Amino acid sequence: MTTAILAKARKSYLSALKDPQATSAQLLDILAQAEQKTPELLHDFQPGTDKNALDPDPISWTAEYFSRHILLADHNFARERIEHLIRVREHLRKQGVKGFVPSVPPSSPQTKSARSGTSSYTPSTNLQKFVAEGDLLTTRTALRMELNDNSLTGADLRAALDWSRANVLDLFEAYSEKAFARGMESDHKLWNSQYYESQVVFLKTNFCEERLQHLIEVRDLLRQQGVEGFVALPPKQRTNISQSVQHQSSQSQRTATSHSSPELNPVFKAALMAGGALAVLVVFLVALVK
Repeated sequence: MTTAILAKARKSYLSALKDPQATSAQLLDILAQAEQKTPELLHDFQPGTDKNALDPDPISWTAEYFSRHILLADHNFARERIEHLIRVREHLRKQGVKGFVPSVPPSSPQTKSARSGTSSYTPSTNLQKFVAEGDLLTTRTALRMELNDNSLTGADLRAALDWSRANVLDLFEAYSEKAFARGMESDHKLWNSQYYESQVVFLKTNFCEERLQHLIEVRDLLRQQGVEGFVALPPKQRTNISQSVQHQSSQSQRTATSHSSPELNPVFKAALMAGGALAVLVVFLVALVK
């Protein structure tokens, strides 16, 4: 785990705090998961003095107060500060303060992605962001997290794989089998949700193209069978990363949980499906967990 990724994860959480589309419940849930899985993400609380101290009186809670304490949290990323900021944020939302009230997503026609080939494929904002940044760990995590988006078809995921491979040097490792990366079953009768979750863990240990292609194939079968957690959702609009991102509000269909693979955590998956700053945050947090 690198200090740089820890710093990026903290900044990503603070960005999510400033995103009006993120709910207080989502932010608190993610904070709890982050503290549990990556306790080193949080600093020891430094209370500060005068204007730097936390003010419990809502009368003092203004947009300027929130902005100042966001800056302080960047230097002292402590649970007490974050929870206080969430309370302040919720108060400002209820007061209808501009910049804190969530907007209603526009009802615009869905764009086609890769349903007729890679030529029309538009990568997700997450994938574009991390490929552009060039960090191999977070790029692999973002590509792996695409599997959790039930609005994507198998063709979409294969297009994402091809696009990422063409844009990232040494994206995939060679296939290998070891303690935490066992072999793949060819018998479709053995392909169930538990098998799928195990293969997700193995992919993280041995990030090779063969394993990702296999997961897409298993996922396709489970979708066809209508297995809970794999049911297809309507396609979401995709925009180029240079354009303004349209925030999506939807909930994950999958409810299965796993203690060994954080991306299977329902809290993370719901945040991923919400899109925007929350989805970016999830990629960083999942990348942090070994």
